[in-house]
Amino acid sequence: MSKDVVVVVSLQQVDTSVDALDILLVSTAGAKDAKSYRTLEGLKADWAEDTSIYKRAAAIFGQGKARPAPEKLIQKVKVVGLETPESPEALVNAIKEYQKKDNDWYLFMTDQEGDSYIVALSKFAEDSEPSEAELAAGKEDHRKFYFAQTNNKELKAKARRSAVIYTETPGEQAAAAWIGTVGPWYPQSVTWKFKMPMGISVPALTEEEIGALEENHINFVTNEYKRNYIKNGCCLDGEWIDAILGGDWIAKTMREKLYDIFLNNPNIPYTDAGFTLIAAGVFETLEDATGYSILARSPESGAGIYNVMVPKRSEVTEEQAASRQMPDIGWEAQLGGAVHGAKIKGTLKVTL
Repeated sequence: MSKDVVVVVSLQQVDTSVDALDILLVSTAGAKDAKSYRTLEGLKADWAEDTSIYKRAAAIFGQGKARPAPEKLIQKVKVVGLETPESPEALVNAIKEYQKKDNDWYLFMTDQEGDSYIVALSKFAEDSEPSEAELAAGKEDHRKFYFAQTNNKELKAKARRSAVIYTETPGEQAAAAWIGTVGPWYPQSVTWKFKMPMGISVPALTEEEIGALEENHINFVTNEYKRNYIKNGCCLDGEWIDAILGGDWIAKTMREKLYDIFLNNPNIPYTDAGFTLIAAGVFETLEDATGYSILARSPESGAGIYNVMVPKRSEVTEEQAASRQMPDIGWEAQLGGAVHGAKIKGTLKVTL
């Protein structure tokens, strides 16, 4: 017999998840199963202190005194060991094979730093972003971002989704230290320029060499008026690193929110109200992106500068309705951006 009074008490579920960069370090010193590490001590049990993996992890974890000092530090890296490749293409293929078992990583580095490897790996990263046609055909979106360091002042490897820093001293692990310096802010949008990691030095460069690095979009540590910092915070094609990372975060987060809407509702009606419910995932993502400074705010209202075009049921074609496919939701937004320079002009007068 059912009871006349039923009382149910449940605790509110609090979301304690924190967005962080999913970092993969790839060793080519021999096959070894992938494993995640949260401390150097834990990593040292599998990777000796004289290995490049240990040195890179130490540079990533050890940026507590970088400038500006992050409020937190990178707290996890994943490491996988692959067999020594015979060629750059062989390494790319080995990474693709590894992806079949584990694709849960985003930013990656390898211990191969030759020019041909950087060119091949940067192309792999660029190709990891599927086109609209590929997505429509069912390809999953597991885009990657590649970091590397080089001691070649004339390296040319124009590509998106990759960033390279020049160093005269590869043992300083400049790229890893840079990740450890800026990565802790993720997903908060901050420029990768004007940062100074711990443990890396200023290379001795001529004006001509600096010009070549700038032209090829290779980052480097500069000394300007006794101030040391990395410039320019850009990808190999000249795009800003924070812009790529911000766009990727929006894509990932919006996809997650939309899946949650479909999975958490028993039925979404094919009506204006149903379309609005789905569009809520788009609005929520863009609001979150505004809060992380990925998107700009209106100076008047403080609201995020974006527009979302939600379709109406009256605009639906018979084919769309028959296949239960909602018309496209369109949106546009203004990137938050960052100031990378300033020119100041003033006049001294006897009186004002």
